[in-house]
Amino acid sequence: MARKRKFQPIEIQVDEPAEVFQAHRQQISKAIVEGVDYGIKYKQKRVDFAKVIVNDVLVITLSIDSREFSDLLDEQLNTLVEYEEYETCALLVKLKDKLNEKVTKKVRVVV
Repeated sequence: MARKRKFQPIEIQVDEPAEVFQAHRQQISKAIVEGVDYGIKYKQKRVDFAKVIVNDVLVITLSIDSREFSDLLDEQLNTLVEYEEYETCALLVKLKDKLNEKVTKKVRVVV
């Protein structure tokens, strides 16, 4: 088994928390895909993918739960295409296939 590496969340500096999701959409989308990749690879139930630092004082940690992996990947595709992040799009599709494969295996076991 590969040695487990520590996932490094991205850091975003802002003056107002409301700025995060509009001004840093591309960074956040990439970080979500990379976080999901880490979560699947190392079977994590939760992955912290970003730390938002507001006015150099307040730190907000953004996390994703493993139950949200599939939905979050779906939501990131348009943003990644818009910013022409095609390598990350390819990883996203690969991750979706892995998640769908797991669901299919579970359904076969139940039937």
